[in-house]
Amino acid sequence: MEIYVANELKKLDVDINRKLFSIVKEKKISFYPGPLQAKITKYLIENEEREVYQKELEEVFEVSKATISGVLLTMEKNKIIKRIASESDARQKKIVLTKKSKEIYKEVKETFKKLNEELTKNIPEEELQNFIKTIEKIRKNIKCNEGGIKTV
Repeated sequence: MEIYVANELKKLDVDINRKLFSIVKEKKISFYPGPLQAKITKYLIENEEREVYQKELEEVFEVSKATISGVLLTMEKNKIIKRIASESDARQKKIVLTKKSKEIYKEVKETFKKLNEELTKNIPEEELQNFIKTIEKIRKNIKCNEGGIKTV
């Protein structure tokens, strides 16, 4: 029987999202940011002492300009971030968190902690480490094959 890794990963992704939303529902959280919004919020919190711009987020999260623009627009509408003119370059706008975003982040962090605990229960540490190594190898294979056929 042939194994289609992409199909298995997609099914896992769907299952993880279902579990995440069941935890959110159980905790009665009224607003919950999407996965990329949560990652951006975490990144901004970790880098609060310096200016962060859209271009950096595109590179860090390996997504297109259009994707980041859309996500940031939604975050701005939901009052999670503000875009403020940079003091060093008036052409650019730095992205800063609002007070609301920091409150939401606490809930998100707790939710992901619970999700991670449920995903990894009954799995020995060694198996988890092997799983992570395998995922890293798959990502490396994908990156090596972008833009043409190359071998590792």
